[in-house]
Amino acid sequence: MTAEFAVGLLALVPMVLCLVALIGVGATQVQVVEAARTGARLLARGEPDAVARQQVSAIVPRADLHIERSADVVVFEVRQRVGGRGMLPGFTVRAAASSPAETG
Repeated sequence: MTAEFAVGLLALVPMVLCLVALIGVGATQVQVVEAARTGARLLARGEPDAVARQQVSAIVPRADLHIERSADVVVFEVRQRVGGRGMLPGFTVRAAASSPAETG
């Protein structure tokens, strides 16, 4: 093994770890968006807040959930903390979905 290879390996390992962390953040973003859409859809149909929170918690456990209602629109916001292990930074992934409230 040459010295150049050892130095190159030392530079490559942190980069690979960062890429793996970014893939995890991207996967969590997809889950958070889907959870926000599900929550907004359930609330727009007239489901109780507890049912919507339970369904969303099944998709993204330990997420912060926030519900806003107006006369004709329901907004469901989901926030999830990702990463922050070791020397890698942590991120908060956020998504909000709105849906017109159904009248029926």
